[in-house]
Amino acid sequence: MVRSHVHIPIPSDPVERIRVLRVLREVHRRGRKPSLEVTYRTVNGSTCGPYYVARWRRGSRHRHGRTLYLGKPENESVSFVEWLVSLDKKQVLELARHLMRNLRSVLKTLLTEVSSLPYKRARRVLTRGLALTFDARPSESPRIRDLLEELPDRLESFTVRTLGGWPAHYSSYLRKVIRSRRKSLNGRHEVPDVQLELERWKLQHGWRLRPRTV
Repeated sequence: MVRSHVHIPIPSDPVERIRVLRVLREVHRRGRKPSLEVTYRTVNGSTCGPYYVARWRRGSRHRHGRTLYLGKPENESVSFVEWLVSLDKKQVLELARHLMRNLRSVLKTLLTEVSSLPYKRARRVLTRGLALTFDARPSESPRIRDLLEELPDRLESFTVRTLGGWPAHYSSYLRKVIRSRRKSLNGRHEVPDVQLELERWKLQHGWRLRPRTV
């Protein structure tokens, strides 16, 4: 198991673990290490930061780059990615493959626990379970995609978003949609259909719509 490798700085906080899992999933998907970069935000004219992100540039296999938010310098996920980029490519890909095998095992176990639960409770169990991926026993099969298709639609959607996040800049687009709807409703808040808006966003930005993969 991964936890047997004491030199790996595995985060203790569940949220930080999921951030690291997302990074390693993207490593597995792209076959490339990320770069660790610093970014700043401007809020009401004031500059906030520094904040860290893991970033992949677009390449021959992937038309679009990818940015995953890690947060403040003291966050465990920042330390982990800093350690990750210091390794050679072969070691990083081996770790990513190992974690994806762990993830299959976790999803297979969770599937029997959450399918019959109310949505909010099932979502909490899924989140806790995903955070324990580092401690799971690796599994050879079935594929992650096969396991996700056995989940109810809303839980599958939640799991995919938790593991992969939204494309870069989509959150800012979604905020604009919410603000415009508030104005049209005289200040009342209407929650948009996130998945529908995501498909519209992809069309506007030239994404080719294809089946989701995890």
